[in-house]
Amino acid sequence: MVDVNSYLSISGMTCGACSSSITEQLNKIDGVRSVSVSLITEEAKVMHDSSIPSSKLIESIEDCGFDAKLIRTETNSTASSSSSSSAASSSTSWPSSASSTSSLSTSKFSISGMTCGACSASITEAIEKLSGVESVSVSLITEEGLVKHSPSLSTDEITEAIEGCGFEAKLISTTSQSSNVSTKIAVQGMTCGACSASITEALEQKAHVLKASVSLVTEEALIIHEQDLTADEIIQTIEDCGFDAKLITSSGITSSSSHSDVVRDEEVSLQIFGVTDHSDLVELQYNIEARLNGFVGIKNFKIRFNVSINSENAVLLTEALSPSTSNSASAAHLIPDYHNTEFDNIIDELFIVYSPTLIGIRDIVDELNSIDEQYSFVTINSVDQASTSQLKLLSRVKDIEFWRSNFFKSIMFGFPVIVMSYTQGWSFWSNLKILPGLYLVSLLQFVLASHVQFNLGKTFIKKFILFVKNGFKNATMDVLVCISTSISFSFSVFSIILSVWYGQSEKPPKLLFETSCMLITFISMGKWLENKAKGATSSALSRLLSLTPTNCTIIEDLGKYNQLLKESDDRNSISDLPTRSIGIDLIQTGDIAVILPGGKIPADGKIVLGETEIDESFLTGESLPVFKSIGDDVIGGSVNGAGLIHIEVIHTGKNSQLQQIINLVKDSQINNAPIQGFADYVASRFVPSVLILATITFSVWTMLCFYLHSDKLPGVFSKEENGKFFVCLKLAISVVVVACPCALGLAAPTAMMVGTGVGASHGVLIKGGDVLEKASGINIILFDKTGTLTTGGMTLTNYKNASDSINEDVWWSLIGSVENNSEHPIGKALVREAKSKLGLSFEDDSFESSIQNFKVMSGLGLKSSVTLSNGKSYDVCIGNERMMMQEFKENKFSFSKEDIKTPQSTDTFAFIIIDGSYGGYVSLSDKIKPNAREVIDYLQYDQNYIVGMVTGDNVYAAKKIGKEVGIPECNIFSEVSPINKDKVILELKERFGGDENVSIAFVGDGINDAPALAQADVGMAISSGSDIAIESADIVLIGGNSSKQSDLHGVSVALSISKATFQRIKINFLWAAIYNMIMLPFAMGCFLSFNLMLPPIAAAGSMALSSVSVVISSLYLKKWKPPVIGYGLTAKEEDVGAPFSLKTSTLEEFNRNKNQHRFWQVLKRRPSEEPHGYQML
Repeated sequence: MVDVNSYLSISGMTCGACSSSITEQLNKIDGVRSVSVSLITEEAKVMHDSSIPSSKLIESIEDCGFDAKLIRTETNSTASSSSSSSAASSSTSWPSSASSTSSLSTSKFSISGMTCGACSASITEAIEKLSGVESVSVSLITEEGLVKHSPSLSTDEITEAIEGCGFEAKLISTTSQSSNVSTKIAVQGMTCGACSASITEALEQKAHVLKASVSLVTEEALIIHEQDLTADEIIQTIEDCGFDAKLITSSGITSSSSHSDVVRDEEVSLQIFGVTDHSDLVELQYNIEARLNGFVGIKNFKIRFNVSINSENAVLLTEALSPSTSNSASAAHLIPDYHNTEFDNIIDELFIVYSPTLIGIRDIVDELNSIDEQYSFVTINSVDQASTSQLKLLSRVKDIEFWRSNFFKSIMFGFPVIVMSYTQGWSFWSNLKILPGLYLVSLLQFVLASHVQFNLGKTFIKKFILFVKNGFKNATMDVLVCISTSISFSFSVFSIILSVWYGQSEKPPKLLFETSCMLITFISMGKWLENKAKGATSSALSRLLSLTPTNCTIIEDLGKYNQLLKESDDRNSISDLPTRSIGIDLIQTGDIAVILPGGKIPADGKIVLGETEIDESFLTGESLPVFKSIGDDVIGGSVNGAGLIHIEVIHTGKNSQLQQIINLVKDSQINNAPIQGFADYVASRFVPSVLILATITFSVWTMLCFYLHSDKLPGVFSKEENGKFFVCLKLAISVVVVACPCALGLAAPTAMMVGTGVGASHGVLIKGGDVLEKASGINIILFDKTGTLTTGGMTLTNYKNASDSINEDVWWSLIGSVENNSEHPIGKALVREAKSKLGLSFEDDSFESSIQNFKVMSGLGLKSSVTLSNGKSYDVCIGNERMMMQEFKENKFSFSKEDIKTPQSTDTFAFIIIDGSYGGYVSLSDKIKPNAREVIDYLQYDQNYIVGMVTGDNVYAAKKIGKEVGIPECNIFSEVSPINKDKVILELKERFGGDENVSIAFVGDGINDAPALAQADVGMAISSGSDIAIESADIVLIGGNSSKQSDLHGVSVALSISKATFQRIKINFLWAAIYNMIMLPFAMGCFLSFNLMLPPIAAAGSMALSSVSVVISSLYLKKWKPPVIGYGLTAKEEDVGAPFSLKTSTLEEFNRNKNQHRFWQVLKRRPSEEPHGYQML
């Protein structure tokens, strides 16, 4: 049995007796190994049997009289792990219910050489013999193997087992699965920060919830929880808070490490039209299963029919697995499914999970539509539909229209009430009585105010009813509005009853109907303006969503097209081929799409015909179109210029770059900044506190009026003709109304929405508010060299074949064959040079050789056995000088270092070892990116960051690049392998005071810099084209291609927008705090001695405008402009003085440098005569 450590937060402990009682209580539970309770940190660590749920621990602590909350649970590393059952490994996960296999890795291999079932059976048997293998599935059709195994079993061992059977194997991807689940919920009905805070608090109090984030702007909640908690229970918890909830997605959390060309499986939901009570469902089911099982690439599918059985509605469900994932292809049985359904809304559906690299959605739909003319299959979860619905949500059309209508109706019914309220003292009204004490003016006000209170204000009443049902928990701004309007309305009704009871005959009683009406009017106006402003904050995301194309034109006959493309130079003959117009959801990988001038690019792809200029401003922020020709990558959603082009589709749907960017910008709104957690905490306790203050205000002023003489009271009490009680009541109502938790709740999310949206429009993708907050406090920026500071497009400068027995063609063939399996820029450059020397085409031709025992020596080089076409084999190693010293230290190579001490000695060298003997070297040079020097100077001397470089290249090449870009030699870390780059960051943090004192950003290409990107406080991945590493870092930089802007410019943009956004969040919080600190005392009557009173109507207007002002403040971020760097201007070493050294400086020196005031940096600069530049003094 597995032992686990549960960490719990305990509140309420005051002394050692408290912690002792908790320890004693927990130790009584069978299965608890040890208990440690800290009175200082108010936390407990409990080691216990995994069979004990965390809820039992919490219940035991609460029985002692303390509040407890689970922080996290982790498996004890010393415990033995148990394997899951084979049944679990074959379970199917669907959007409605998450399931994942605990503590297993799933690895996919490409296997070549299989010819029959015996081959796949032998591979399966060999892998199953390995310790730690859970299940094996080998497909002879797709030539792929899927292995679920323990993380302790390496993929190299599995590869060796396959190759031991006589087949070639290559790892495609490997994924580690955890037992946690990520669930995203759409939440409707939130109006202020107290709403989101109440949901967050309710979710966090629920057992098995690890983390809950609620976005008021996107109206979505993201919950990380254990598998024991279902999505239905989460939805029920949110609905218990008084909000509507709907499941978006729920799936196991995975951490993947895979090759960049691996594409995720896609899900599609098809609605089946034409099914009636007379349809033969068994036959239809059989036909659907037969066609889907006939496809390669269908992972699993589920059919659901809504039919009538025995005169009662029922849901029929069938599940089936494709042959590639199931040993049995027999049809599944129809089974009832009543899970989370509303029968009136059930439709006939088909859910399919498929691999887009093996089968396309259009092929699936076309095949299904050929079953019978009676039935048609249409996508219902299309990208186009999702974009349209999301646009409506973000633009808040429905909310804006509702509150606009409510506002004008409130004015229409409320204005007459105000007029009658101020004129009821006229003799005209005094003479119009219906009964003794019941005046016509009072009755008219009652009728009109009743409509405003109970019809136009029913939204607030519903919230108050839920507030009462929940035991007076989860109060929101709407509750305050309902309480204040209800007090005003009830007081008025009570006054009318008293007037009738006593037969008041002098004049109509003083009522507060106008207060009730105007409160609802002002609140409606505020919510109308607030929702309009909220819609404006998400304009950047809305603009991205609107870029999603709706349809496209494709070539129908791909075989003929490809033949003409190779053989014909006549463009017209190619253009005359028949085409087909389809919806964007039916486009699939491998299609040839025709893009007319001015049309949108339908998907990510590569140009195969034509040339044009393409507007990619939505992605890179560049205003100028980018010239593209045959072979260039294009991005879906960008706009074609004046040329006609054909593209081959590479990525579609959710795998497209545009959709990944949209999802990232959306998800970034859910990942709140830590400062937002404090705001939610305050907002959740704000409303009860205000109600207490209102009660205190009413009670204190009532007692003062009772005990003090009128002369000692403020003048407002003597001037009020309706008595002192009337003034006390209005003061209490003003306190309830003027308080505004909305401003606190909107301070962070609105600024984040605008900030991340503005960043995305300038090619900077920021993953959440927590990243914004960390990025605003960066001290040190470390850059990778190859592909980051340099272009990565290395060119040959020199080479030497030192082997006497191998001619040059063989020499280059060996180099190219080995490096052809490498993704490193050096490897790609060597392959390009080898093919060039051998007269081969870089794209189409391949080396006539085979590779065995290929091995990557991290940070050193490559090793492999190469068999050429003549049958002769060679053992080849290619790497740096450290590889030679470590791998062949016992051999004495007959080469002189004078060979490489050339004027190009600062180049990058690759040394070749053939059959254990020195075989020569190749030297390569790399160019720095455009304006890299200016960007580094800007960061160092204009923004006062400490800049360094970490590279695996030799010290001479590193110094050369460092000097070119302006990085001091004392801040350059050379000959650092990829797996050790994170250790540089750890060492710097340790030397400069730890995480609390220093914050480090690392900028890399997101591939071999993954450890450093993860270790840094903020990881920035530079990406371009369709190979964007969207999940590799906290910030993804999508650079431009113009001479005036490189992707390095994105570093300064990211830091600048992060600072501006976080500064705006702090300003918003400050404004919200100042507003409440001033207005609450004002409303409570603290300034009555100065004859200053805040009437309820004025309080309502102030409250409405306060939340609007916060949103408008966030919108001010739209005026942010990216920093303009002085291109062509660089700092001279004598101008800037001695640099700060990352290698030798002490903690004291670091603190002194960090605490230098920015004012002194401003004094060191003066404007350049050239526009948009700076010059160092």
